[in-house]
Amino acid sequence: MTERQKLILKALVESFIESGHDISSFELLRTGDFEVSSATLRNEFLELSQSGYLTKSHFASGRIPTIKGLYFYVNNLMQEDTIDFVDVVKEGQTLFNSRFEVQSLLRDAMKTLHKWTGEPSFILYNDVIQFYRISRLLKEYEHFPKKIQSDYLSGLMKFWDVIEDPELLTSFFRQRYEFQTGGIGIFSGAELGWKDLENFIAVFTPFRLFEGQPIGYVGTIGYVNLNYRAVVPGLKSMANILNNILRGW
Repeated sequence: MTERQKLILKALVESFIESGHDISSFELLRTGDFEVSSATLRNEFLELSQSGYLTKSHFASGRIPTIKGLYFYVNNLMQEDTIDFVDVVKEGQTLFNSRFEVQSLLRDAMKTLHKWTGEPSFILYNDVIQFYRISRLLKEYEHFPKKIQSDYLSGLMKFWDVIEDPELLTSFFRQRYEFQTGGIGIFSGAELGWKDLENFIAVFTPFRLFEGQPIGYVGTIGYVNLNYRAVVPGLKSMANILNNILRGW
């Protein structure tokens, strides 16, 4: 990927996160600092699409990032928000005090993650999945153009069925995300073969409370334009707390 394409991808992803809709070349020229023509920008869109970083949705003429594009943005282009260190220590101590009551610990962890990210949170642990503030997803449709509100709601209902199946998610995470604790995973509903779920995702990271016990997953769920700049550092901080909770945090 060229340096110009990196700048274009970064600007497009951030515009998409802010707006929630497809980004056209004209819109990116208005919001970005690119000294190129709209035709040149469209050519770059085409190359990024052919490389798998962008895609074109069925309801507009612009582009949105693919999961591959989001991964590249998160790992190479994004500047993470900073979580207040004092707050991390404070919340870590609160969770440490619940270390012998696993259910209380997990519930408090989801609440804290929601506080840091503003997004609905979940924890998948011992083949049981729990959610916090998932009802916020129903309210989000009001922020989308009327022409895609029905698509959003129908897709959300199907995605809800998927993420409520802990065995399915556990199996998928284990098969497709072979990484050490601390890595960030992005799961799209479309990866199960349903095209209409491509814009609903879970961003997650693994953790292990007890040596020798199965890995759990903590994450956020929502539409593809999540606030990744807050979500990623929030997940990293929470995983660090959970991985070290029995070591005195």
